[in-house]
Amino acid sequence: MVICVSQELQYLQEELTKRGFTVINNRDNNVSCEAIICNLKNGGLVNLNMQNNIKREGTLIIDSGSKTVEEIEYILCNRVYSSIF
Repeated sequence: MVICVSQELQYLQEELTKRGFTVINNRDNNVSCEAIICNLKNGGLVNLNMQNNIKREGTLIIDSGSKTVEEIEYILCNRVYSSIF
């Protein structure tokens, strides 16, 4: 699974790479990602500027918010995300 992590979340990039995930940032324009991790409250998706990287269907968007690396890994592995409402 290829995951795009916003640049301000460097610690997540490092931890997910250690756990075996392929992690890119928004500078990798030729790679399509299956999941995006950003801080939605800080305009994370707007700041990514990655129109070429996002698959049109099925891309998982994860709000890093106050989630631990373990919680994010669980979401990625199970494609399960609790409701935001």
